[in-house]
Amino acid sequence: MPHHSSYIALVSITSGALSIAGYILLKRLLCKSKCKGKKAEQSKIYEEKALLDQYMLFNYAEEDQIILSNLDHYANIYNCALFPRNVALLCRDHCPEIFFAEQPHPRRALDIGCAVGRSCFELSKLFDEVIGIDYSVNFIDHCKKILTDKYIEYECTLEGDLNQKLSYQLDPEVKVDRLSFEVGDACNLRDDLGEFDLVLASNLVCRLTEPMKFLNRLKTLVKHRKYVIMSTPFTWGTQYTPKENWIGGFVEENGREVNGIDGLKAAMSDSFDLCHQTELPMLIRETRRKFQYTICLITIWQKK
Repeated sequence: MPHHSSYIALVSITSGALSIAGYILLKRLLCKSKCKGKKAEQSKIYEEKALLDQYMLFNYAEEDQIILSNLDHYANIYNCALFPRNVALLCRDHCPEIFFAEQPHPRRALDIGCAVGRSCFELSKLFDEVIGIDYSVNFIDHCKKILTDKYIEYECTLEGDLNQKLSYQLDPEVKVDRLSFEVGDACNLRDDLGEFDLVLASNLVCRLTEPMKFLNRLKTLVKHRKYVIMSTPFTWGTQYTPKENWIGGFVEENGREVNGIDGLKAAMSDSFDLCHQTELPMLIRETRRKFQYTICLITIWQKK
């Protein structure tokens, strides 16, 4: 058993060591907290400026400064509904090699970022096999439920806690035996998917962590002389895509502005021809009186 004075000295030394360790730990935590606080403050300033600029535009800009696209055809708001159906059916008018080739069967379609499946259901009327892939397990579960039950109920917000109860009955023209859905990452698709007559990527590119990885994969997913349909609003954001991976929405060191379409052309032109380009608006309802109105750039590419 240690001597009493030695025991006191040992406790004193131990307590001192613990105090020093505690001090160092506390200092690190305070430094970390300070750094986080600074980043949060910088983020807050940026968000406030972005919001301020939006309201400046809302209050003071002229019509032609606010609306940068020709919306004459979509003056009727009802023309902007059913975007998932409309974007899928673009292939009927703009992808002739799919439907008029000498050996058109079997026709295969892939919808990457299929969400809850409406585009896939429409494509099943035109293709012999349709695969829908989405990163969201919940979305894919709903696709499978509609496929199995041919009916689903859901509800949408009207105001506060007031909701609208809705249901969907699967169109009897949908060919359920041609459809399959699976969870997957557009930047890391499974190797054995095969080749397709049509790849649909709807509002996907500016939501990927590595858009170039996906765009490069298209070269092996599409059959010779067949098609890719892409729609995107180019809403780049670091919450989805690290800035160094953006393919548009930035200024180069030489001062040249690079738009999303520039990045798409640079990424696709070695293997695909751009055969059609247009704009298609979509409307997402949030409440009874609040909507998201988005104008998507549509590009249709044919494999060389």
